[in-house]
Amino acid sequence: MNKRELCSILQNQTMNPKRLRETQEMCSALIEEQRKLDILPEERTDFWQFLSDVLRHTGWLLWVTQGILLLLVCAGIFSVSESPQIIPVFMPLFILACLPSFYQSTAFGMRELEAVTRASSAQIILAKLVLAGASEIICLTVICWFAIFTAQYPVTLIQLILYVAVPLLACLIMTLWSMRTRERYAMQLSALSCLGVSASGGTLAYGFPALYEISALGVWIMTFVIFAGFFIKELWLLIKIWKEGKIYGIVS
Repeated sequence: MNKRELCSILQNQTMNPKRLRETQEMCSALIEEQRKLDILPEERTDFWQFLSDVLRHTGWLLWVTQGILLLLVCAGIFSVSESPQIIPVFMPLFILACLPSFYQSTAFGMRELEAVTRASSAQIILAKLVLAGASEIICLTVICWFAIFTAQYPVTLIQLILYVAVPLLACLIMTLWSMRTRERYAMQLSALSCLGVSASGGTLAYGFPALYEISALGVWIMTFVIFAGFFIKELWLLIKIWKEGKIYGIVS
């Protein structure tokens, strides 16, 4: 049986509500029995070892995708000379490229199975977020270097950092929020959020060019602080859920 046949079988499987309730009741009974007997739960896989496993199996594809997108973005920046306001339009694409990896278990209908494994769903998302963050840092460093020394944009380094960080934080906040709270269409909402942030960046670039002047730096800093606060809150919830061994998001 090849991968395509296996994916087709998994996607066409329907859930039996009666069996689901029976499984939930059995799990609840086992947990209650463990509590009464004061049995310690089995230690979960070490995070850094798990991160290495994720990188070996799926992380490389995420990094390759980010690398290809980086080349396309640099080509786009170079084609629009002396227009730093185009940068926020491209940045959400990096988060958009990460969504297939983030929602891999949802796409294949494996969230219920993932929720009961030793590596919790929160741990899996956190590992992928760390890998995505590492690739983003590399990509954004290259973009800032490219914009200053090759495209020679007439802006400061602080401006460039804000132009790339603010839209990325906005997309990450919406993605983590969707994964945590949405039962259906979470991936679609995340994709629409990324595209919406990109469209908003384009609208602001051509409708309000003064927003990209040095005099508007305070607005960008304030927006960055607000988005960073929301992102830290979502990240803290993710780490807390992972530490408690709970399910991240809603499993239907």
